[in-house]
Order: sequence, then structure tokens, then C-alpha cells
Amino acid sequence: MNHTSLKIFEVVAEEMSIIKAAKRLGRVQSNITTRIQQLEQELDVQLFIRESKKLKLSPQGKQFLVYTKKLLSLAEEARQSLHPQQPGGIFSIGSMECTAASRLSAPLATFSRTCPEVKLNLTMMPTRQLTERVQQSELDCALVALPVIAGKSVQCPEDLHNLPLFVENLTLLLPASMSHVNKLEDITVGRLAAFKEGCTYRDLARKLLEKASAQGGGIQIQDVASYHSMMACVASGTYICLLPESVVDLLQLPEGLKRIDAGSAVTHLIWRKDFASPALEQLCRIMHETSNLDGAQQQALG
Repeated sequence: MNHTSLKIFEVVAEEMSIIKAAKRLGRVQSNITTRIQQLEQELDVQLFIRESKKLKLSPQGKQFLVYTKKLLSLAEEARQSLHPQQPGGIFSIGSMECTAASRLSAPLATFSRTCPEVKLNLTMMPTRQLTERVQQSELDCALVALPVIAGKSVQCPEDLHNLPLFVENLTLLLPASMSHVNKLEDITVGRLAAFKEGCTYRDLARKLLEKASAQGGGIQIQDVASYHSMMACVASGTYICLLPESVVDLLQLPEGLKRIDAGSAVTHLIWRKDFASPALEQLCRIMHETSNLDGAQQQALG
């Protein structure tokens, strides 16, 4: 079992296709197949289940993939540690859609200029899924919205560091049919359009609507995949959505929508406590410089 075999296994597991993995790695298909077979023989387990020319991970394959990602991440961290003044290699960042849209363009451009030898991979997902991927070493770090508790602390897993970066003022967008609504307490009905389970803003909006409408767990939620589809739902006249104002300012809102203040949330950069790299240090420095929090606020929320 060597680094190359582990990398091939990781790519095949991600693509679930020998053909796609071979193309991505620049290798012939027979070489990919042989490497996987050799790895399975060495481990004495079946890593993939082959059904009707389709691949899926076996239970042992799923378990081994977790360790594979950790080993590859550790190897990359070790390589970078030998050249602390010259960040390089692959650096995987996760981000919420809203943060990527409203906060990342300038910092990532600066990072690219500062660390030209680093190959940056950006993945966008809801907070819960991003957090899990960081914990499983599939991502080096991620920008997530962590719930605030009592106005001063956050629910951050113990195995992760977190750096508070942005306070996001939140806005509930209501359709024109609810133009008479002026505050949360006035909302009596309404369905929620939101990103899938795992999104912090989805959870915050659901709790706000349940409290305002006294519907308990009866809020209907429509899963959407983009802000454009979210806006379409609200424009239809029957849905409500919750967004950071920084994102609202980027969108072309349908005419007549009502905006209601819905509090705030804090975006954090998270990474594993056992992970360190020159690229991460540079990103932390750059993101800190763009933060809208002062030192005291960061300490209180960290």
C-alpha cells in the first residue's frame, strides 16, 4: 500500500467510474483496474461492489476511504511542512454558497497571488456537511455558520479550531402578498424555501417561523439548489426565505418583496486541531484582514 495506490483508490471512490478516474489521473484504464485489484488483495477485502458495470463502495471500502483521506491529507501536510516559506500542493477549502458569493472573491484572489504554487480546490455545501468533511479530512478547512449561544459562544466540535470572521445580518424575504407584514410576530402562515438539511440558515428560519406562527413543527419546507430558485419560490407568492443581507445586495430581487430583519449569524473558518500547513496560515491571515469583527468580538465568539 503506497501513496499512489491510495490516491487512485480515492479518485475511483469519488468518481465511481474506472473510465472517469483514468481520465482524471491521466492513466490508462487497465492500470487503474490493476492498482485497485492489488490494493484489494493486499488488504484482503473487497473495496468496491461491481454490479452491471457500475461501481459502489463496499462497507469496507467506505471505512477504508475515511482512513485514505486522512493518510493523504497527512502526507500533504508533511510535505508542506518541509517548505514553510513556500506554500504549495493541494489545498481544499469548503464554503457555504452565500459566503462564496459575497465574501470570498477578493480574499481568494489575494491568496492566489500570495501562494501561486498552491492548487486551490473549492467545495460548496451546507454547514453540517462541510463540518463533517473537515472532521473526516476530506477538506482542509471550511467557512461555515455556527449557531450563537447566549450571544457569545458557538457550537463547535471539540476537535476543530474556529476563527470568527463575519457577522451576517439576516433578512427574511416575504412575497408581495405579505406586504402587510411588518414584523416577525405578524407572520401567521408561510412555507419556507431553503437549502437542504444541514444548512444553518434553514434551521434558523424554521425556528423563527415556528415561533412566530405558533405552528410547532408544522412549517413546510421546499428544498432548493440555488438562490435563483429560492427567489422564484418567494416570487410565486407562497414562500418565505432567509438570507444574509450581503447576499441580498447581490441579487436582483423580484418587485414588491418585503424585507424583515431576522437577527444575525456569524461565519467561522474551521479546521482540524491536528492539521497545520503554510497554506492554512496564509489563508487565516488573509481572511482575518477582511473580517468585519474586531479582536474583542473574535475572542468572544471564538
